[in-house]
Amino acid sequence: MDSHKLTAGKSSLRQSGEGEVQILLRGDISLSSGSVNPQRAIWQDEQLFVGLKIIIIESGELLCRFPQQAERHIKGPALCAVWSQDLAHASQCLLPGANLSYTAVNISTHSLSQHLCADSINTLTAGMHLDLSANPGMRIQTTPKCLCGLRAQLFTNPLQGGARQLYMTGKALEIVAHTLDSLVSEDITLQQSTLRLSSCDIARLHDVKNLLAEHIDAPPSIRDLSTKVGLNTRKLTAGFRRLFNQSIYGYLQTLRLETAWRMLSTGEASVSSVAYQVGYSPAHFSVAFRKKYGFAPKDMRG
Repeated sequence: MDSHKLTAGKSSLRQSGEGEVQILLRGDISLSSGSVNPQRAIWQDEQLFVGLKIIIIESGELLCRFPQQAERHIKGPALCAVWSQDLAHASQCLLPGANLSYTAVNISTHSLSQHLCADSINTLTAGMHLDLSANPGMRIQTTPKCLCGLRAQLFTNPLQGGARQLYMTGKALEIVAHTLDSLVSEDITLQQSTLRLSSCDIARLHDVKNLLAEHIDAPPSIRDLSTKVGLNTRKLTAGFRRLFNQSIYGYLQTLRLETAWRMLSTGEASVSSVAYQVGYSPAHFSVAFRKKYGFAPKDMRG
């Protein structure tokens, strides 16, 4: 019978079990709620949504597998945030024994860029603990109480037509806002715990900057950086933020865009060529460049 893909990008109706899904909002920002009672455990693969997907799991259990990451076991109540910047696939398996009830918000990268400034995007990607190579990331937390209340409000809305769409869009954005705040708050708590940086640690963190500059088009993953400089991933990420007052990901984006500016100012390379040389696709490069400098990179070509 039917079921739904939670961590992937689309709702599918293939897995054995009784279930239903309610689409509350469609478009670049979408909102849905559903439940399923899986009768047996079946692994399924599907392409991830490009952008941010938030899943509030009220009850039930599932297993998830992401590229180059260990298998994760999720048990409700839980909050899951999945961030993917490129085409990627994941697998999931709903576990029988309990009804799985959830609410999901999808917001595209384009919509995020419209609603968030560049610093907030950097905070989000850092909060997701992304590899710099743009592998997808997932964070799992206890569901904040405020999100439980927001979920309940979705089903007590008396509005209709355009007014209902505006209401649901607002609620979807509230869910995104509280999720981002929750991710940032957790990271700040971790960073405020005791973290001592020796002179050797500081030298290694400066080496990280050099490695990023040398491999700007295809930077090492956080794990690879950790191995190369000899710091564990926690000291690497928290130490970098403490020493340089920004995340590794945020520093890389700044480095890429400033390098691109210098290359474009010489007039010797096309916009597409510059984009690839600093590690962007042309479309993503144009969006990021405009966000930082206020105009399109092609405008520097005269």
